[in-house]
Amino acid sequence: MKVSDWFAPHGVARRLSKRLLQVAVTLLGLLILTFIIGRVMPIDPVLAIVGQDADQSTYQQVYLQLGLDKPLWTQFFIYFNSLIHGDLGNALLTGRPVVDDIIRVFPATIELATMAILVGAGLGIPLGVMAAARRGKFADYVVRFISLAGYSTPIFWVGMMGLLVFYAWLNWVGGAGRVDMA
Repeated sequence: MKVSDWFAPHGVARRLSKRLLQVAVTLLGLLILTFIIGRVMPIDPVLAIVGQDADQSTYQQVYLQLGLDKPLWTQFFIYFNSLIHGDLGNALLTGRPVVDDIIRVFPATIELATMAILVGAGLGIPLGVMAAARRGKFADYVVRFISLAGYSTPIFWVGMMGLLVFYAWLNWVGGAGRVDMA
């Protein structure tokens, strides 16, 4: 392919349509995968909504409302249609609309992602430059070891150790959670 072909209007449109088709197929695959995962989970969605003490008629009514009596392919198309119209349904654990739960935690997610990027870039770039400038020397090996340990350590363990050290022992930061309950 020549460079001039790349910039030809039909070439760009063809590549763009090919990419859009790839994105659509990927999204459809993810949609099917999430639907299947939701159906094979060991949690009974009806019991999660009505509770363990509900009578059989209440259970049956919610079962029918959720469309669980329909064939699996019909359930998928109902799920797909709801998503297209912006209805993500209700969360099984909270019982509230999923959109409300997402909106509630979104600011904390942005704060966490921003801090992770700032800390990662603020430490990673200078350490990487230092390791590259001192290639093969002690500082390079220390930075490599710290990087490998950082990637290999489970994030939940790092979080617990961070709370233990910086909250419990040093008292430098507030406790777990975004909002101080005290």
